[in-house]
Amino acid sequence: MKIAVTSTGPTLDDNVEARFGRCPYFLIIDTDTMQYEAIENPNIAIGGGAGIQSAQLMSEKGVIAVLTGNCGPNAFNVFGQAGIQVIVGVNGPVRNAVEQFKRGAFSSASQPNVASHFGVNTSPADPTPTGQPTTGPLGQGGGMGLGMGGGRDMGRGMGRGGGMGRGMGRGGGMGRGMGMRAPIGMPSAGSVADFSQKAGTQINPEQELAALKQQAELLEQQKHQLNDRIRQLESGRKAVAVVDFGKCAGCGICEDVCPANAIKVNGHALVQPELCTGCGLCVGECPNNAVILTQK
Repeated sequence: MKIAVTSTGPTLDDNVEARFGRCPYFLIIDTDTMQYEAIENPNIAIGGGAGIQSAQLMSEKGVIAVLTGNCGPNAFNVFGQAGIQVIVGVNGPVRNAVEQFKRGAFSSASQPNVASHFGVNTSPADPTPTGQPTTGPLGQGGGMGLGMGGGRDMGRGMGRGGGMGRGMGRGGGMGRGMGMRAPIGMPSAGSVADFSQKAGTQINPEQELAALKQQAELLEQQKHQLNDRIRQLESGRKAVAVVDFGKCAGCGICEDVCPANAIKVNGHALVQPELCTGCGLCVGECPNNAVILTQK
C-alpha cells in the first residue's frame, strides 16, 4: 500500500516533520517494499492555503494514509473528501513511523488537532505543540474537542465551537460535498483492522471494535457527501459561492483558501462562478460570514 509521511529531509532516516502543509518534504512510501519517492514540498512558502494544496497533492499521488505531526481543519477536510486516512501525533525517524504503521500501532484522527494556519511562522524543526497527542496505540492521545455549535447552510454541521476561533470545530466537512473530488472505487475509511490484516499482524478485539466504529462513522460522512453530490447532479444545478458585499471586509482569506482560484479580492471578494467548485472552504473561513453557497 502507498502512504505519505511528512519529513524534515529526503530520506527514511530523517525525522517526521510536525507540520503538514509546510513540511520540507513528503515521502511517498510503498509499505510492502519500502521503496519511496521524496517530494520537496512546493507549498512551503506560499502565503495561504498550504494545507489545502498539499492535501490535494497527496490525493493526486494516490496515497491511502498520511502520517504527520499535526493537521489543520482545511487539509483535514480535503482528506475526508478524498477518503484518505490521517494519522497525527507521529514523531521520530520516518522509517520507525512506517514500521509502527504496518504493525497497526496508530489510530486515524477523527478531527484536526491544530487550528487553521498552524505552522505559518514556525520553524521546520518545531516539535509537536504542548497538549497534542503523541505516537501511541489506538485509544491514546487526546487532541482538541470539536465544538457542537450551530451549523449554517451547506452543512457546516460541526459548528465553529471549541474555543479555537475560526480554525477549529468545523469537523470533517459534513455536507460539504459540492464539487469534491469523487472518491475512486469507494474510498476506504482506513480502519486499523484493515491495515493490520494487510500487514500480517493482529490487534485485540477492543482495538478492532473501536476501529470499525470509526470506519463506520467515516463511511456515513462519505455517504452524506455522495448523496449531496448525486442530488446536485440530478437537479442539473451547481453550487457556487456568493458574497454579501455589505458584510465583506476584503480581508483576502477566502482568496487564500480557494483551491480553484475562483475568488479575487478588489475592495471586496469577487467570485468567478465558472471556476467555483462549491467546495465551501471560503464559507468556513470567512470571519464575517459574508460568503454563502447557493444553487445556480
